[in-house]
Amino acid sequence: MDNSTLKKFRIHILVLFVASLLGTSNAWAGGDRQDFVSSVDFTLSKRFFKRLDLGLTESLSLKNNSSSIDKISTKADVSYNVVKGVFKVGVDYSIAGKANKEQDLYLNHRFSGYARLKKDVSRFTFGLKTKYQISYRPEKEPAKEFKHYWRNKLYFTAKLPKVALYPLASAECFLRTNDFKGNNTIEKVRYEAGLKYEFNKHNALQAKFRYDDAMHVVDPLDRFGVVVSYMLSL
Repeated sequence: MDNSTLKKFRIHILVLFVASLLGTSNAWAGGDRQDFVSSVDFTLSKRFFKRLDLGLTESLSLKNNSSSIDKISTKADVSYNVVKGVFKVGVDYSIAGKANKEQDLYLNHRFSGYARLKKDVSRFTFGLKTKYQISYRPEKEPAKEFKHYWRNKLYFTAKLPKVALYPLASAECFLRTNDFKGNNTIEKVRYEAGLKYEFNKHNALQAKFRYDDAMHVVDPLDRFGVVVSYMLSL
């Protein structure tokens, strides 16, 4: 990638990220209901044949000001580095016990396919990730059992000098594509900022602040909170 192309890529990332922030800045001052949530994740990953990655993630999420269970989930992920360190494609499947108001757990299923493009520039990484996901919620009425989203994410990470600490930030929009009323629109924008610390090449700990800005839905609920993840690479 020559300098001119690289410059255009960096400008494109910056413009999209700023536009996303400005487009939903009114959420912080809006009248939506809000909830403080939290999540703890553990991810195990292994690389095969230099380009094939397998992953398994266990998650526990809390809601109602982190006082009750939201969901317990397991996700399996398979991805392939088409262009190593630049372009990756993958699929994942999640099964989750989703809690209702009575704290009964209903099994939900989620299937996703995604593609990721990233570029490393010195100590910085800029990236785009597009993902299509289908959720199956059998406890819902027939017209609402399936929920489809097209998700697009801009992200940025940096490497601090002399320490294995990585600041990170991202913005992601969730476009509903199968609303049973035909009102397909962006229903949520997610913002994240945090730090990742690598103990060594196999172990890392990450802490993020997350804000989910709900929009274009009946009785929107904005969620904000923390996500703590431990990652082990074999």
